Amino acid sequence: MEALGAVIFLPREGESAPLMLEDILFDPAALWLSRALAEEGVKQFLVVCSKDDRDAAAPCFPPDARFTDEAGLTDALVQFLAQVPGQVVVVDKPVLLAPKGTGFARAGKEPPQSICTLRGATLAAALRDGQALPQALSALGDPSPWQGRFLPLRPDAVYRAMTVEPLARSLSVDRLLSAGVRIVDTESVFVGPAVTVGEGSVLLPGTILKGATAIGRDCVIGPHAMISQCVIGDRVTVNASQLNESSVDDDTTVGPFAYIRPNCRVGRKVKVGDFVELKNSTVGDGTKISHLTYVGDTDAGAHINFGCGTVTVNYDGKKKFRTTIQDNAFIGCNTNLVAPVTVGEGAYTAAGSTITEDVPADALAIARQRQTVKKSWAAKRRKS
Repeated sequence: MEALGAVIFLPREGESAPLMLEDILFDPAALWLSRALAEEGVKQFLVVCSKDDRDAAAPCFPPDARFTDEAGLTDALVQFLAQVPGQVVVVDKPVLLAPKGTGFARAGKEPPQSICTLRGATLAAALRDGQALPQALSALGDPSPWQGRFLPLRPDAVYRAMTVEPLARSLSVDRLLSAGVRIVDTESVFVGPAVTVGEGSVLLPGTILKGATAIGRDCVIGPHAMISQCVIGDRVTVNASQLNESSVDDDTTVGPFAYIRPNCRVGRKVKVGDFVELKNSTVGDGTKISHLTYVGDTDAGAHINFGCGTVTVNYDGKKKFRTTIQDNAFIGCNTNLVAPVTVGEGAYTAAGSTITEDVPADALAIARQRQTVKKSWAAKRRKS
């Protein structure tokens, strides 16, 4: 059976938002369902929901999905079915869908009869003849292709924690394993339905992958890493770190204990080490930020060395300012770069400096008080 179209109902529970828009693991149940149906061959979606729920529902379906509410359902259905050849699946209850050959035998419930497939043209003809949708589905629909594959959802916290969430987790784990991903401990990895991971990558215990994250080939993710809405290249290592809404290019290492905040672009063969935080910054190829450093609102070039304790001072209490560090610069330990400021190509900053003015290319900037040594001062103090 190949269903080319799907009609998905997102019914409300009284005044509450639809159960299908509540998160399972990290994403709405509707996203889990639409992704599973797409893998079955569904190419077009008609979503029936309240206008108040449309903004929340739209990201769960392909960009070309159509939406209607109950008032315009019949006309919308007829128009939709006229453009969908072959089979149509209709789902009017909150459910998850298992891949073929697995099923939800533990759930102990069969799918409602109205979750079924039928020829789109046949359903459209019945609707044009004045039949109501439930009666048309009852007379024409075939539930057998989905026998045992739907897990009903219900607003029960215990049921959700003990049944729905573990099964959703196992669906993603099975999907990744079949794609050639190695998962060391399948019970301790949590992956959303929109995540992709390349063949040969390894997910270590405690890994959490959320949103539309894409992991490349031959990566090592974890242990205890959380990545949300990121694009990760090939052969990247992310160890005990958090990455959000950013990109990391090939052959880069992140962590342990690094924090990449939104809108960062990290280049190839970069080292982002322990207790390093990046925010709204670009980091060029081959740059090393090894430890105890904050890089915020910064455009950093290639092959830069950030010494331990470097801070880009980007905020004056009212406005944010950017720092520019050009290729091959060397930033000494405990340097404060007070934005807006530029460090030129190949320039050095001396350890312990607070840089408030631009540093020309190939220059050395020293911004610290000359050292004074008072001999025998400590001995005199101890005697006093």
